[in-house]
Amino acid sequence: MTEKAKILIVDDNPSNRLAIRVILKGINAELHEAGNGFDALTMALETEYALILLDVQMPEMDGYEVCEQLRADARTIDTPVIFLTAAYKENSDKMRGYSAGATDYLTKPLDDHILKAKVHVFLRLYGQYQQLQENNAALTLAASVFESQQGIVITNADNIIIRVNKAFTEITGYSSDEVIGEDPRLLKSGRHDIDFYRGMWQSIQNAGTWQGEIWNRRKNGEIYPEWLSITQVKNDGVITHYIGTMTDISEYKTAEAQIHQLAFYDPLTGLPNRRLLLERLQHGIDQCVRDDKLMALMILDLDNFKPVNDSLGHLAGDELLQQVASRLLERLRNIDMIARLGGDEFTVLLENISHADDAAFVAENIITDLRNPFYLSLEHKEVRIGVSIGISLYGQHGTTPQLLMDHADAALYKAKGNGRNCFAYFSEDLTIAARKRIELESRLRLVIEREELLVYYQAQVDIASDKIIGAEALIRWQKPIDGFTSPGQFIDFAEETGFITTIGAWILRETCRQGKQWLDAGLPPLALAVNVSPYQFHHNDMVSLVAKVLEDTGFPAHRLELELTESGLMENQNKTRVILDNLCQLGIHLAIDDFGTGYSSLAYLKHFPISTLKIDKSFIDDIPSKHDDMAIAATIIAMGHILGFKVLAEGVETPEQLAFLQEKGCDSYQGYIKSRPLPAREFEQLLRKQGNLLQ
Repeated sequence: MTEKAKILIVDDNPSNRLAIRVILKGINAELHEAGNGFDALTMALETEYALILLDVQMPEMDGYEVCEQLRADARTIDTPVIFLTAAYKENSDKMRGYSAGATDYLTKPLDDHILKAKVHVFLRLYGQYQQLQENNAALTLAASVFESQQGIVITNADNIIIRVNKAFTEITGYSSDEVIGEDPRLLKSGRHDIDFYRGMWQSIQNAGTWQGEIWNRRKNGEIYPEWLSITQVKNDGVITHYIGTMTDISEYKTAEAQIHQLAFYDPLTGLPNRRLLLERLQHGIDQCVRDDKLMALMILDLDNFKPVNDSLGHLAGDELLQQVASRLLERLRNIDMIARLGGDEFTVLLENISHADDAAFVAENIITDLRNPFYLSLEHKEVRIGVSIGISLYGQHGTTPQLLMDHADAALYKAKGNGRNCFAYFSEDLTIAARKRIELESRLRLVIEREELLVYYQAQVDIASDKIIGAEALIRWQKPIDGFTSPGQFIDFAEETGFITTIGAWILRETCRQGKQWLDAGLPPLALAVNVSPYQFHHNDMVSLVAKVLEDTGFPAHRLELELTESGLMENQNKTRVILDNLCQLGIHLAIDDFGTGYSSLAYLKHFPISTLKIDKSFIDDIPSKHDDMAIAATIIAMGHILGFKVLAEGVETPEQLAFLQEKGCDSYQGYIKSRPLPAREFEQLLRKQGNLLQ
């Protein structure tokens, strides 16, 4: 009578060992326990186990070391070992486990069904393995064993097939005549890389055997999973044959996938359920801790779902929930997770976001999407619902999965209390700030269409003659009700959202149009300077844009100057140099704005085709009271001239500042001492007054 199989449970936590015993209650095997690695190793060397369930993280001797010791001893070299480890371990950790000799992995918290299914497979394989023990020296194969339900293939020492059994033919689809004389590689599926096979043969050569899960290909091309064991056969120490035994585990894999689907996914929508969400949430928290990233959790509750479900029935309600899930999947990124918690409640996990407001923008888009009507095919009716959303942020609103869930839920009730069909953060301050940014973005995207943007011009003056020789174009936003909004309130935001490219293109075209109009009116020729943001410079085809604007407006290229920041120039310098050279070939001029606030050097800037340096206003403000600022300004002027640059000072407001710049030989300036930024009509009057021209 075959001895009852034994399973060894190894975990330093008694509660974990008890939990596994409860799961495996009723299984046809003796369950033994070890509370540490040393005891486990001793017991495994003294007793033959069909399977070892081995915890990875243990004090003194961890699971890796235990497994390595087991594989180093002939008595335990073939004993299957399933590692029990925390969820979402990195691939490198898994590879370490497989290198140590692990047969399989299970993640905690353990799934009852998956653990039982895997244990049953290993017990069945253990029973078959006991029945297929061979006399390796004589290579005597009992016919009853050879013709078992397990596929068997025998090769010679050169790994050429010399015999297969009927089960092999049934599993692979190849007859014995088709494979005898062939290399077993004809079964390769292509799923495994060269390292996989290299590791397999290293184990066979060093330990005399290998076993594990492998994907092979049947004759008809179908790829299938099998459990494969390969053993050397020796005679007087010389390898004479290899015996391979295989079991088709397709049904087990299918069952495992079905169990996993039931355990971790919502059967109605196919979305992850609460269990998988909590695991993913913990994984996201670990990443935030390790990489200092930002993560948001959103809980969604459908507004007006209950009346639809009650009036049209549960089938209609189920169809509506499925359509909601589809819309959410279409709206969000692939890296975002959407889960259904139950009823009409969903959860969205936003990992690796760059700003707290990103969650608010996503929430606002979801609210807009779900506000659109749904058509229910079962009832042939159109229904409308809404959604309320609560948001919590990792770090600010909690550092554990449960806290983030609780606080997002509290924020959800706050959103419902605010009238539904809206979002709320757990923090009221964040809610207000996010809503303001969303409103700003919404209005900003319509400013050109509504003609709310204006260009103001600030005179640039030649110091030697005190004549206006140019102007810097400055953007202004005039709201119909609120009046003017300063650039500081929206330019940075436009840069973050990428809308700066649209604004930048508009101000360039408007400035060139106005400049051509002034020339046609007989005003003195001016150089007009337009700022180009770093985002616009690197994410827009500036050369094509400038060429098209100059062609459309007829403004002379040599009268246009583009102002760039030091930081923008220093980014991707090789690409920057090519763009600047191409711009100069159009005939325009280039200036560095706010010089002195970045990290570039005058000598390095000489490599770029720059014609003008603009000394930042911060170095002019405290002249003549601060000698350091005077020294910096004087140095920039002197070195700029040595390197062939024109130098313009920004923010000149007092006669003392202007006198200092005259003394140091500065070429030009702009500032309130001459004129504030003016709308086009008033700037034109300033030009006519200077030139005594008739209006």
